[in-house]
Amino acid sequence: MTLRIRRLARTALLSAAMLLVAASFAAAQPAPESAPPEDPLRRETPRGSFLGFVAAAEAGDLTVAGQYLQWPRPGLAITREEAARQLKFALNHGFEGSLDRLSRDPQGSYTDGQSADRERVGTIVLSDGERVDIFLARITPVNGPPVWLFSQDTVREVPRMYDASGMPEFERRLPRFLTDARFGELSLWVPLALVALLVVLYSLARGILLVTSGLIRLVARLRHHQAVSTRWKAWWALSRPSAFLLTVGLHRAIAPAIGIPLLYRFFYNRMSIVLLVAGLLWWLWCLIDLGAERIRERLAADHPRTAQSMYTFGRRILKGAALALAILIGLAAMGFNLTTTLAGLGIGGVALAFASQKTLENIFGGIAVLSDRSIVVGDFCKIGPHVGTVEDVGLRTTKLRTLNRTVVHVPNGSVAIVEVENFARRDKFFFNPTIGLRFETSLEQLQRVLADIRQMLAADTRVEPETMRTRFVRVGAYSLDVEVFAYLRAADYVAFLAIQEELLMRIMAIVRDAGTGLAFPSQTMYVTRDQGHGAPDKDPARRDT
Repeated sequence: MTLRIRRLARTALLSAAMLLVAASFAAAQPAPESAPPEDPLRRETPRGSFLGFVAAAEAGDLTVAGQYLQWPRPGLAITREEAARQLKFALNHGFEGSLDRLSRDPQGSYTDGQSADRERVGTIVLSDGERVDIFLARITPVNGPPVWLFSQDTVREVPRMYDASGMPEFERRLPRFLTDARFGELSLWVPLALVALLVVLYSLARGILLVTSGLIRLVARLRHHQAVSTRWKAWWALSRPSAFLLTVGLHRAIAPAIGIPLLYRFFYNRMSIVLLVAGLLWWLWCLIDLGAERIRERLAADHPRTAQSMYTFGRRILKGAALALAILIGLAAMGFNLTTTLAGLGIGGVALAFASQKTLENIFGGIAVLSDRSIVVGDFCKIGPHVGTVEDVGLRTTKLRTLNRTVVHVPNGSVAIVEVENFARRDKFFFNPTIGLRFETSLEQLQRVLADIRQMLAADTRVEPETMRTRFVRVGAYSLDVEVFAYLRAADYVAFLAIQEELLMRIMAIVRDAGTGLAFPSQTMYVTRDQGHGAPDKDPARRDT
């Protein structure tokens, strides 16, 4: 148990360290703009001005940070540098807002309900719960392009916000060496708190999932253990990515209360989103593995060779799609514009689809055949004009061994759209001979034949009694036709042929015992002699042939 706790703590510490290093590296410079700015301080857009101030203040260059302030008239009792320091403190301890949503347009945003030269960027929450809106104003200097600055009414509120902000109550109770010592630009207690929180949350998440899995196992023992046991295995396979997602989600929700500086909080939020996307990708991959494994187990009995190829191909395709989606979400979270990327992917996808139309048609047809299980290996069936035994169902073609012992590869795209007659799926076989008796058969003989055939069929357990019938159906051109209609129970077609042969031989014996016989094509020829006009008629001579 101790070794397990050590491994968990080591993993948590490593994850937190990587998160903090990435955030510290990213926080070194503000996010680049799409176009080169004309203002040396990058104040042409609300986003550039806000992040530029935060970066300068975090770097300790208060002189530069003061140039992002629109100084009010009359001025304040403090200097620009002091106002920049106090505003930095208030932002770090109470700012609420999404920095990713700051406008990159030099004209600002038109959806915030403010005038064209005014932009609301967020809110500062004071220690007493009061919320103060933070505004930027667009001004045009005497020399230079228009720039965005913290508005003068916001700058006037800086001393009051500074006095009402203060450090969190628990931060004031910490030992001085934790608050005074530095870890880069952070107080030492901040990274320590983040790491400790990560360990606690991961242990809590694993505990919750272990308790849940234990309850599932208990239910598996009390109920149908086979079905529930499968669900428990699936749950256990998803437990680690689920614990990772739960840990990162809770850490992201609680971390802002620790008091991370604003710029580091900005990049921390980005990195946490990336980690959430990575955890979701991990969870989806595990789910894909579970689904693919179940499909392979289902197909293995009927398609031993196809099951492995289906498993490998399907798993790779789905994992690749999940990875591509995760990368796009991660890039969007990092602030990249994906419009061009998505347009390029759309055009490339259309071109690829046209180039591989037949291949994709056959692949999807194979997936449809495998999922419907209309045919399996060993089935004797008719696919279009081809009749034979199925030897393999692949992702692109179905291999059929014909009666001539040749091999026909039918594209799965064709299999999916043509009629497939599967003789191996018959639950019973149709027995429907027509017995032709000679014209010389008397009525008594015909009745005896009908009665004996009915009795013979009724006594045979291989004949389905519900559908059995024997009827004198017609007087044919050269025979009296008796139709036998019945369904036979047989394991396969070979067994049916043996039963059919036996029944036909019994019917022939019944016809013989009745004193009649089977008819065959015959004609009766009448030959007469012309006696001339008025001569008495004579009986014609008859010759049967």
